[in-house]
Amino acid sequence: MQTTDSVLQVTNITKRYGDLTAVNGISFEVKRQEVFGILGPNGAGKTTTLEMIESLRPLDSGTIILDGLDVAKEPRR
Repeated sequence: MQTTDSVLQVTNITKRYGDLTAVNGISFEVKRQEVFGILGPNGAGKTTTLEMIESLRPLDSGTIILDGLDVAKEPRR
């Protein structure tokens, strides 16, 4: 586990459902003790993004590091 100022690093994540790209290569970082929100219209991919961070939905591409753990490699932790 890494010790950094960042609690969440989302790098170039993508999620597709057939021909529909729900999340298209987004990246962001959340620092420790930072308040962060995801805003957008219906169908923008907000829920899908959160579900990928929570490892409830698999990534098609990209990486998510949550508190030093790669959620794709260690979803139960």
